[in-house]
Amino acid sequence: MSKKPLIASIVGMLCVAAYMGSWALSQPKFTETLAEDLLAQVEVAPLDQAVTLAVVKDAGVLLITAASVEGVEGVPLNQFGITAEKDAVDAFLMLGHDRLIKIIGQSEASHFAWEALSVPVQAQGKHIAAGTNYMAHAKEVGHEGEPFLFPKLSIATGWQSKVKAGTRLDHEVELCAVPLKDYSLGEQAQLGYLLCGDFTDRWQLVKDIDASGDMGKTGFPVAKGGDTRFPVGPFLVIPTDTDFYKTVEMKLYVNTKLRQQAAAERMVWDPVIIMNKALEDCGSQYQLHDKALTIIDSCAAIAAKTIVLTGTPEGVMFHLATLWNPAFYLQQGDVVTAYSRYLGITRNTID
Repeated sequence: MSKKPLIASIVGMLCVAAYMGSWALSQPKFTETLAEDLLAQVEVAPLDQAVTLAVVKDAGVLLITAASVEGVEGVPLNQFGITAEKDAVDAFLMLGHDRLIKIIGQSEASHFAWEALSVPVQAQGKHIAAGTNYMAHAKEVGHEGEPFLFPKLSIATGWQSKVKAGTRLDHEVELCAVPLKDYSLGEQAQLGYLLCGDFTDRWQLVKDIDASGDMGKTGFPVAKGGDTRFPVGPFLVIPTDTDFYKTVEMKLYVNTKLRQQAAAERMVWDPVIIMNKALEDCGSQYQLHDKALTIIDSCAAIAAKTIVLTGTPEGVMFHLATLWNPAFYLQQGDVVTAYSRYLGITRNTID
């Protein structure tokens, strides 16, 4: 037997082994499949725990009272002085928790289709994000050390919005916190919560990152930012208990396969710690292409309605062994569905 066929055979076997290893790493860590429309599982948080608000383009802010697969029941708050240009945060601050509870008991709710619900918070396009804030996710991507921060530079889009394809596009489900008022160090934070999707072009991330520098300062602002990369759920849930976030559980499916599942209580830094870290780090420089920027605009306070992404659990597609092949990542036509019981769902098609 000649050496050439033998070498070719060995190389072929090594390529097959490498592909099979990469394929195994790219597979879901869970066996559950999506058997029904997750909208049927959405519930409204009990009133002794939280109030739930949403926004409809034509009807303005809704105080949500019930949810089913057919849609939601809600009280339009325009009849209580909440004009069309206001969002869910404005409505809560203007009416207050106690009055909203009274409104539910005294007002008749109307029916709205899920498709009518839009983004509940009029947020700007610069947000605070925590990376590797779940230990299992840090382990799967090979990060050692504590979590890190980076700016999420995307305008929030609706729960059914399309997401532009990328070179190596990856998914992340996250619990997002929203300060209702400007937040400064040492103050008591009042937070609302959203379900969020954080989409990443992993190829862009690896290409732009400076591995010798501080994690988060390079690569992340570019790869995680841009149009359509930040869909959010239809509900803003404002709890009475600061530990409410610990009860939140999240799931994410790609098409019908469960890819991520975790309880938010497993995060390393809680939402207030993340905001404090951002204030402490307010002068640090983050790199966006050839431009330097800070994670927040003022060291005095984090602006109200800034969305705080608290990190994703394990189950993302990224691994260095899969980066070479785009087939291991999200493709055009894939549907990414995230779910949390009281926060609703996001359902996004890769376009």
